[in-house]
Amino acid sequence: ILVSSSIAPEMNVSCKEYEQVRNENRSHLLLDVRVKRQFEMCNLSGAVNIELGNIETQIVDIEKMCGAETPVFCICRRGIASTEAARVLSQNLSSTAKVYNIVGGYNSWVKEVDASFPYY
Repeated sequence: ILVSSSIAPEMNVSCKEYEQVRNENRSHLLLDVRVKRQFEMCNLSGAVNIELGNIETQIVDIEKMCGAETPVFCICRRGIASTEAARVLSQNLSSTAKVYNIVGGYNSWVKEVDASFPYY
């Protein structure tokens, strides 16, 4: 399946930028959109797993988790599925919460932030 996603450039954040959010304990929702098996292999603490294919059907649940103001950061293995998730959320969330894509996903997290992160 070829997914053509384009999101506004300001919706993209680097792993370093997201690391700052975590380090400063800023309120946010980290949405890991990989399949459950991959999520169970490794994930960042606090991540909530909702597979990309289930995002649209779980919009209400996501809104309950993030509220009106809490930003949502989407992550996956390489940043492709998370880009699509960010696009879908930005078009469907009724709240004013900002939505971000973590560019490069866990692949970049290992290279830019934490080389010891268990990665497959």
